Amino acid sequence: MDKKSWELMQPLRIPAGWTFLYNKFEDLEPETLPPEDQRWLFTFVQDIFYLYTDKTRKQNKQVEHQRLGIDLGWYPDGDPSGSFRLEAILNDDWINPLLTFSSRSKREIVDTLEYWLFHEFIPMYFIEEDIFRKNHRK
Repeated sequence: MDKKSWELMQPLRIPAGWTFLYNKFEDLEPETLPPEDQRWLFTFVQDIFYLYTDKTRKQNKQVEHQRLGIDLGWYPDGDPSGSFRLEAILNDDWINPLLTFSSRSKREIVDTLEYWLFHEFIPMYFIEEDIFRKNHRK
């Protein structure tokens, strides 16, 4: 009996105010797949999910908009020796992500995502980029 598509998806806790642009994150640990499995080509790809939240504020008589996105991909695309990469992207600045985390463990990715959503970005006020980056230097 085949599983329904929603039964294959990784359960996630996402707070209100976030929107998925796409989501193909399956409940599958990469360590359980043999290298010849075809799912490497379709499940472990660069575009696994992207979610975002938009904020607006009025500052000095100007309206400012901000988009915070969280992207998950597998790199290199389809490679059994690769890993997940989770990135927090502010205002489409893909060159300088706010936060980045890599792991081969789906569980570590889920834990990190939920930590970011419930601790780093909630309550989700307008992000003061300079302050945020200063507080998150490695």
